[in-house]
Amino acid sequence: MASEKFSIKSGEKVMLSEGTHGIDMKLTPSDDALQPCSSYFWDAPQLPSEDMYPFTTDENNNKFPMQFICQINCEDLPDNDRLPKRGMLWFFGEIDYFLGYDVKQPYGLGKWPEHAVRVIYADVALSNLKRVNPFQEDDMIPPHAITFSEGPERREGFRLLGNPYEEDVDNEFGTGWVQLLQLDTDANDYFDLRFYDMGLLYLMINVDQLQEGIFSRIQPYMTSL
Repeated sequence: MASEKFSIKSGEKVMLSEGTHGIDMKLTPSDDALQPCSSYFWDAPQLPSEDMYPFTTDENNNKFPMQFICQINCEDLPDNDRLPKRGMLWFFGEIDYFLGYDVKQPYGLGKWPEHAVRVIYADVALSNLKRVNPFQEDDMIPPHAITFSEGPERREGFRLLGNPYEEDVDNEFGTGWVQLLQLDTDANDYFDLRFYDMGLLYLMINVDQLQEGIFSRIQPYMTSL
């Protein structure tokens, strides 16, 4: 069963540091990225069950699967005091338009509604995971393996934790919010992710909810440089 809560230290609360280093993510296209329980971007997620895959609805109440962004095996991460030590995190979002798919642009600059993204955490037996793909196989972005490394508090690129690359985003949210995931514009031979003109998409989370392991309320925020 999926759970949206975790205990950072056997049920014990820990105080989060005021400032924290971010975790940089280097993406490398590789078929080996789909090894069981690995951390990777794109393609399709490995889930405990098919019914965990999130869907969204359009203005006519038609259901569509959300775009899969990445899955993170928490055991792969550098030491940190903010994310679970084990289990999996999956990220989904309505970013199809910004990946170049022929769909209506759902949202623009600034805050997006919370339902525009979905983050799922599950502390499950990783051997029970299986690839779930609700899309056509010939329309998939190739999987990209992730190399994690500790980075500075603020930097452009694909990142976990740290602070948003743009300080104005900090000012917009104020205290009590931290960055969970940062997606940057990136155009290459394998995918073309463009948030307008060299923009970024930040997935922000309330500090208290992060400390409790509650990932059900994420606030997306898009900018354009």
